[in-house]
Amino acid sequence: MTGVMWRVLLRRPGLAAEAARLAAAAAPRGWFRRPPFLPIPDAEYLRWRMAAAYGSSDQKPTVREMEEFLVWRRRLRRARSR
Repeated sequence: MTGVMWRVLLRRPGLAAEAARLAAAAAPRGWFRRPPFLPIPDAEYLRWRMAAAYGSSDQKPTVREMEEFLVWRRRLRRARSR
């Protein structure tokens, strides 16, 4: 899924902050204590999220779907802060 995220950020660099928020929200606790010291979600969690979203853990989001999701998260966060 990270390849999709990079393609989204190349298309829409303005979504980088929202992508960072998403990474922080999905990162396991204590990620900074374990190599590779990156906020990468647990593989089991990602399988569950894909199964919940698509009905199959083998399915991956498209660049457009990821872009729309990040835009949706940003709009939701901004609406809540008003």
